[in-house]
Amino acid sequence: MKKLGLALRLAGRVSLLAVAMVIPTALHAQTSDAEADSGEIIVTATKRAQNVQDIPISVSSLSGEDLRSRGLLSIEDIASAVPNLNFGDHVGSTMITVRGVGSTVDSGVTEPTVATYVDGAFLPRATMSNLRAVDLARLEVLRGPQGTIYGRNATGGAINFVSMAPSREFSGGVNIGTGSRSAFNVSGYVSGPIADGILVRLSGGHEEQDGFVRVLPAGKALGNISAVYVRGAVRLEPTSELTVDLSVRYERSIGVNGYQQLLSPTILVPTSIQTTQANRIYADFPFAQKVETLVATGTVNWNVSDGISLRSISSYVDHTSIISIDGDATSANIVNIQALSTPGLQAALPAGTLPRLARVKGFERPSNSFGQEFNLIGDTGPVKWVIGAYYFHENFDINLPVVIFGVAPVIQAVREKTESVALFADATISLTDKLGLNLGARFNHETKDFLSNLSSNTTALGGPSVAFVNVPGSLKSDRLLPKIGLQYKFTDDINAYAQWQRGFKSGGQNLQLLPQYAPEAIDAYEVGLKTKFADRRATFNLAAFYYDYSGLQLTTNIPPATTVVRNADARVYGIEGEFTFQPIANIRLNASGSLLNARFTSFSDFDQARPGPAFNLKGKALPRAPNFTAQLGAEYSIPLGEGFFQKLTLRGDLNHSSSVVLRFFGTPNDTQKAYTVGNLSAILFANEDKSSLRVFVNNVGNTLYLQNVTYIAQLPEAYLGNYSRPREWGVTLSHNF
Repeated sequence: MKKLGLALRLAGRVSLLAVAMVIPTALHAQTSDAEADSGEIIVTATKRAQNVQDIPISVSSLSGEDLRSRGLLSIEDIASAVPNLNFGDHVGSTMITVRGVGSTVDSGVTEPTVATYVDGAFLPRATMSNLRAVDLARLEVLRGPQGTIYGRNATGGAINFVSMAPSREFSGGVNIGTGSRSAFNVSGYVSGPIADGILVRLSGGHEEQDGFVRVLPAGKALGNISAVYVRGAVRLEPTSELTVDLSVRYERSIGVNGYQQLLSPTILVPTSIQTTQANRIYADFPFAQKVETLVATGTVNWNVSDGISLRSISSYVDHTSIISIDGDATSANIVNIQALSTPGLQAALPAGTLPRLARVKGFERPSNSFGQEFNLIGDTGPVKWVIGAYYFHENFDINLPVVIFGVAPVIQAVREKTESVALFADATISLTDKLGLNLGARFNHETKDFLSNLSSNTTALGGPSVAFVNVPGSLKSDRLLPKIGLQYKFTDDINAYAQWQRGFKSGGQNLQLLPQYAPEAIDAYEVGLKTKFADRRATFNLAAFYYDYSGLQLTTNIPPATTVVRNADARVYGIEGEFTFQPIANIRLNASGSLLNARFTSFSDFDQARPGPAFNLKGKALPRAPNFTAQLGAEYSIPLGEGFFQKLTLRGDLNHSSSVVLRFFGTPNDTQKAYTVGNLSAILFANEDKSSLRVFVNNVGNTLYLQNVTYIAQLPEAYLGNYSRPREWGVTLSHNF
């Protein structure tokens, strides 16, 4: 209660600041016509369809139409529109944090801390979250631990991609676009009934764009886009009470976005074969990347009675990520992450190495998983409830081949099998017409089995030759994840809540047979206020929170060629506000802002960049947890009359972040200074709004900011990392029929 009191006092002290901070800007969740007329935004974040203003959780919802009109096509884009959501990318791994809580482990050994779902299918690895936000009905971002509903993987929150369902009437659409760096994209969909009780939707597209990172002196461009995606969905309605939804989604990308460049010079090579210029890299080794993801889901909804329904969600995810990079970002042959197909490297592998390791194609992180969830959902008088059971199985491999000076291969590999079973319940009890009690609990049982392999031959460098094959290991955990909250409705338009809940993420096996890392746990306290006013043309939501974080999983570099995941303790508290306003029919405004304090309470580590004793990091900022962020936007629709052109919609968005630590030591080399990014767009609607032409400029000021920073011990004084995308423009022509 002391911590809850702290959150309440924090809310009181800074609420005026939050109100002043949130300058109105466009509704960031467009809705269906029916929802727009009622002023309601319906989400399914709590496994039940509810008005977002009635849910005692901090939720941001973006409709598919809003995603398209604002050009938000990836998690990186979406992070600029959602408060306290931070995105980073390193060598193909997305590092997403919410309110300072998230995964900063760039090797891919750990699972994400912010859970990502596509139509109920859990995406268990950080290389999967770059799926394109296309053909979506909406996207939901839940901030704060969601252990009761979403389980062990949602310590920081959850992101739900909800795809468009097949339509009852025939419809279709096509989009074609071009833009900076020879961009070209084409996509489309068709949807409608093919027989009585059978609805179908097919969609797909192709995107390509030249890269913005130039390999010197005259090599290929990195950071390019080359992707194809397709989705098929079928809805079966055998009876009025039974619906079966089947869908398959596939995406393939061979754009090379796995790379790192020098941020400070190394003394090991001449200056003529290295550069610290932004988005420029010297290299002696070719870069390559291929990512493929298949997501198949089957959802059955059965209305058992007027107040009870049963839902089954079956999912299968098959994913492959293979990356090869020049690890030292110079023209010297120092460190490469590469395939081991050359005879010389295969001959250098120690005796006893598994044949499959000799066939490693690069930095490989394949995963295939199956999930099954059952929900029994009830609305029985004063009690609304969900009872659920969940099963999850994953087979995952990580193969990291590092070749040092072209002669010394080091292969680190872990094969992991996960089995997880959970039972959960969540209920909201109406104690009075205004006061509600929310209770929830989830019991999670999990086992992980590991086979670790290490093959290293550094004899050419005067080192040893070692081989460890299929060294077994295992972890087992049983966790209860409870939740308790109160909700009070002052009026139909003013809703307050207070809650406590627990989050959990399991531990795992480090590379190179290093000790296992422990699980994460978080106790989260939150109070919030959700309001509508000005004849429901405006909303203002405010939340204050306090987290007690134990076992935070972090990456530490271990020379010469690996990383180790360690655990730390931390404390996080802050406040965030969201404001939307539609003063007149053709103007929409929205804003959001956050104040955050995320600090280590117990952690020390050696800094390879500053040799000496371990540094006590107590009080240092957590990675990817800026103290202040703000998003502002405005949208203005200009009527053009009754002719062929109906209206012109102009939109502007600003996203600001205070300085953010990207490497937890928090030195100037580890930190990105404060930055602001602005986007502009215009959409011309014609032909009774069936056709549109969108013109946009993203990152108008060509702001340069770092997404990630690492330090490689074998390159003295050399920091590496990668920058965000530069200014881009584009034009998209769309037609719906």
